[in-house]
This record gives sequence, structure tokens and C-alpha cells, in this order.
Amino acid sequence: MTATEEKQLGIIATGNMAFQVEKDELLDALLLCAKVVQKRSAIPLLSCIKFDLKGDTLFITAMDLSQAVLRMLKVSNDNGIDGSYLLPAGEAIDFVRKLPSGEVSFTQNDSMVVISYGVRGKAKLSALNSEEYPSLPQLSRGGFISVPIEMLKKGVLASQFTLSDEKTPTLSAIYIHNHHGKLAFMGTDRHRVYRYISDVVIEDPEKFQNAMIPALQIKGIVDSIKASLIDVAIDTKHLVMRDSNTIYFGRLLDGTYPDISHLFNKVKEGAAIKVSRGEMDATLNRMLSLDGVENNRMTLEVDTNGELTVHSHSQTGDICEVFPGSEVDEGFPSIRFNAKYLKEALLVGSRDVKSVSLRTMGIGLPGFIEFDGDDSVIVIVNQVR
Repeated sequence: MTATEEKQLGIIATGNMAFQVEKDELLDALLLCAKVVQKRSAIPLLSCIKFDLKGDTLFITAMDLSQAVLRMLKVSNDNGIDGSYLLPAGEAIDFVRKLPSGEVSFTQNDSMVVISYGVRGKAKLSALNSEEYPSLPQLSRGGFISVPIEMLKKGVLASQFTLSDEKTPTLSAIYIHNHHGKLAFMGTDRHRVYRYISDVVIEDPEKFQNAMIPALQIKGIVDSIKASLIDVAIDTKHLVMRDSNTIYFGRLLDGTYPDISHLFNKVKEGAAIKVSRGEMDATLNRMLSLDGVENNRMTLEVDTNGELTVHSHSQTGDICEVFPGSEVDEGFPSIRFNAKYLKEALLVGSRDVKSVSLRTMGIGLPGFIEFDGDDSVIVIVNQVR
């Protein structure tokens, strides 16, 4: 095979671009890429990260078949030469992670890139031609809305209530939608439902469409974002998020999200208990520590003194705890929940929340969990038999 043929296949990189960059800034960009790039891909180029130097800006791109991310870094263009090449993602990320802090220089000599660091450290990585690397998606119709990162992080907490089984994609997704003019998020695994209605107003509903996005993908990206305000748009095919130096594209899932919004119409019906969030969390921790608790089942009921009592039974013993001073509505039934599911539901509200309420219309019917002082989040947890 000739050198020209190898170049056309993306095997050999050519060029002499050189730049210097702060190691910590580079690592932050590469760790974001690690959320996207596949270690092994049917398309070998997608196991690489693209380095594209234009003037004093380094564009770092990673993508797979369902998502893509671009991070822009200010660097020193040592040779004044623009250029582009690919580096194997696994090797590049792992190597940069282990470098000492300070300036790192990348000097290309065609298919080899010399990385200089510290006082006298040097390494070489093979570079591939980037001409066949896929282009980033183009935004065609979506209008951007600005979302505080704390609200975005609160929205993607829905991922804790979704399935990880790709055989049921709609249940492995976060549903991002317009709830009466507000940006809202929902997730469910059939046993639980999480809904968060943010304060973000959707000014132009015609440029916003409801969409499903893989839950674990978007949570990994949102957790990596450091900006305080993010622009968000939903296109016909992608969810797009951007700040001053990052753009993310996540491919939307096809299909229709389960019609479960009507469940929230019953949220204020039935009898309720109101308890300390911290005390209930500690109780559930102790109950889950026992071996052989069938289905992690625990029972909530009112004792003869009108106090809330929580108990569980296992192969090795029993736990029974009373909550003195808890608020209990008259007629509150004896109900059973999966303690693990209930514990996870308690943890999604704001850290400032001190007490929670659990309301139900009866035995076997869903429990609605609300967080004192924060009416933006509601979690539904189904009872167990």
C-alpha cells in the first residue's frame, strides 16, 4: 500500500502543528471526552479524539454514534501553523491524567506527536489522519433557552429512577418537556416516577419540542459541566447544550414516552405523614443492613398511640422504630414499600429540606413524596405486596 493510499484511509497524519497548553485544562477537556468516546468501536476513528488547532484555539472533539462533544481551549500556537490529527482516546487520556501540573507541549512530526512535560519528560504517540473523522451535527431549528446548572443537575436526577436496560429505551430515558410553559424533567422505571418542574420559562414553545434523551449519557455530561449557566436547545434529532467553551450533542431517542402525567393529579388526595428526612433515612439504612429482607420490604403504620411506626422483618431479625412527634393524618393506612426505593426517593430533594411528607389514598396505591419547602420535585413510589 502506498503512502497516499494509507493517508486516504486515515492511517497516516501529516503536518507540523505545535502548541502549548496547561495540563489541568487539557485534562478537564479530555475527561469530558471520556464521557462520550467509546473504548472500542465498530468505527475505529470513533475510538480517537480529534485535536484541531486554529490560531490560538485548540478544538478537542469526541463522539460516538449517539453523542458528540466539542471543547475549545486557548493555547500557544508555537509554529503559527494550523492543523488537525487524531490521537487514540484511551492512551491520550490515561497519559495526560498522569502528567505533572504545568505547561505541556504537543509537537507534531507527521504521524508522530511528541509530548513534552516537566523539566525533561518526553513521550510519543502515534497520530492518525483526521480527514475522515465525522463532522459535528448541525442545529437546524431549535431555539436556545438559558438554564442554571443547578436546575439542570436537579433535572437529570431523574436518571436515578430510570432503567439501564437498553431493551426498553423509553424507560432508560429522561423525558424533557414543556410543563405549562416551564422546562420539566421526568424519569420512571415502572416502580417509581420522578418529576421536576424548573423555574425556567419556555419563551417560544414553537421552537421547543418534548424529547427523550438517554439518562446515563446526559447525567454524565451535566455532572462534568462547570459553567453556572447553560444554553439548551432541542432539535429534531439532538439535545444541544453549550457554554462559552463547550458544545454537546446528544441524539434523541425515537418513540413515545409513557403517558403517566395523569398520575400526579392525585398528589393531594388521601392521608399523609410528615417526618424528619434525616431520621427516616437513618431508619431505612438500618433496615437495609439486615440480611434476607424480602424485596427490601418495610411497613409504615400508626400505632395505638397515634405515632408513626416503621418495621421490617428478615431471616436474621426484626427492626421496629417509632417516630415520636411525627405528623400523621387520621386514617393513614398500614402500607408497605421497598426500603431501597424509598431511601433513594428521600435523597433527591434539596439538601436544605429537613422534612418530607408521604401521602397515599390507601393500601396498594402509590405513595406521593413531597419535600417541605420545595414543591418543584415530586416522587411517586409504588407500594409492594
